[in-house]
Amino acid sequence: MKKLLLRALLLSGASFILLQHAALAQLSFTGQLRTRTEFRDGQGTLPTPATKASVFTSQRTRLNLGYSTDRYHFFVSGQEIRVWGSDQSTISNLEGSKLFLHQAWGEVILSDTSTIKVDQLSIKAGRQEILYDDSRLLGNLDWLQQARRHDAIIIKFSHKGWQADAGFAFNQNHGKDTPGKSGNIYQSIPAGPVAPGTNGIGMLYKSMQYGYFARTGSFGKLSMLVFKDDFQKTATVEGVTAFVEGVNSRITVGGALFSKLSGNLGLHAAAYYQGNNDRLGHTLDAYNLTLDAAYTSGKFTINPGFDFLSGNNTAKQSKVNHRFDPLYCTPHKFWGFMDYFYVADAFGVDGAPSRSPGLVDYFIRNKYKVNDKLLFALDLHEFYAANRIAPSEALPHLKPSGRRFGTEIDFVVNYSIFRSVNLEAGYATIFATDNLKLVKAPATAKEDRGQWAYLMLNITPDFLAKAEKQ
Repeated sequence: MKKLLLRALLLSGASFILLQHAALAQLSFTGQLRTRTEFRDGQGTLPTPATKASVFTSQRTRLNLGYSTDRYHFFVSGQEIRVWGSDQSTISNLEGSKLFLHQAWGEVILSDTSTIKVDQLSIKAGRQEILYDDSRLLGNLDWLQQARRHDAIIIKFSHKGWQADAGFAFNQNHGKDTPGKSGNIYQSIPAGPVAPGTNGIGMLYKSMQYGYFARTGSFGKLSMLVFKDDFQKTATVEGVTAFVEGVNSRITVGGALFSKLSGNLGLHAAAYYQGNNDRLGHTLDAYNLTLDAAYTSGKFTINPGFDFLSGNNTAKQSKVNHRFDPLYCTPHKFWGFMDYFYVADAFGVDGAPSRSPGLVDYFIRNKYKVNDKLLFALDLHEFYAANRIAPSEALPHLKPSGRRFGTEIDFVVNYSIFRSVNLEAGYATIFATDNLKLVKAPATAKEDRGQWAYLMLNITPDFLAKAEKQ
């Protein structure tokens, strides 16, 4: 009897402590299962006459665990990415690379009401998504099943509409300090199907530092970004290229304005300059300009605008690189769902990124929100090169004419079946000119049109939420 009473008291005490602790802390446990079935016939690059369309289904499975108190936050997100049928039906020793941590970070809250009297002052360290504003230069690339994350530390400050963040990262291949295992030379990341940046960059930075500043008020939001990423130097000796000590530093600086001119009309403008050196050590002098407006009338929103990303003179080799690189952004959101520009696939004459003519994108994005569950979207893009396009050495029969690349049409239907269950379908097609054929790798004969369609199911349960009627 005494043992039973003791156990009851211990259980009661433990329950009381847990309840009291739960009042001071918040535990979150959510998940995601996202399947996307795709039909590809020229998505990413124009198909060749011998290319056959492909159909496949990819899947992202995530579990997110968060724990918060008034002094710190802790978050872990594990995910597994696969294409249906890519694995053996039995256990294989080759498996394991598809399961990894997408995020794992902790944030220490330094501000409180008694000592540091600001809205927020914190230090966030670990593997984390970094995204600001509209993800133009820094985004989580959530459309890609693998998404994007960084191993970094960020100091975060905000107070009465002001925001200032400072971020730092330093990458190494290992922590050894033995002969032949020097930790001073970063070998980037192993080659794989997903590039770490944009523009066919092919390698991850060795280190990066940035400062982000923003002011939010009745006018909207004004932000500024200063970003420096450093790449391990390379040297070629007797035809063999290898990493050597030292870094090439790229600096990007600029700002954006998100303004609400009226209840129905919004304006967005941004300008960024990129200088110092590119990853190969060439002098860099490039810029990006964008301007668009969004007008909403009832359920309909129209959003016309343009993007200008500088590029190189493709006919004359220059010692200065004028190709603007949109850093670690979400290209799928801006330059067409067909993903022809500023993704892993090289974009330049004969597929050479150094011969990229830049891009001018005139677009009109349209949305029609039928109700809280159903949304239609239709985007129209007219693409041009920012510089004259030179003839191709590999495709001499194609003669560049003007600067027009072609027209793209993107159509999406999004329907929320339940609060945590969403269904989305899309279709995109691009009508290409010979100019586009000249700047898309591989340098072979290509068709005049590419197309792509998908059906995506997204389930995002909250495992700790009370059951509600959907």
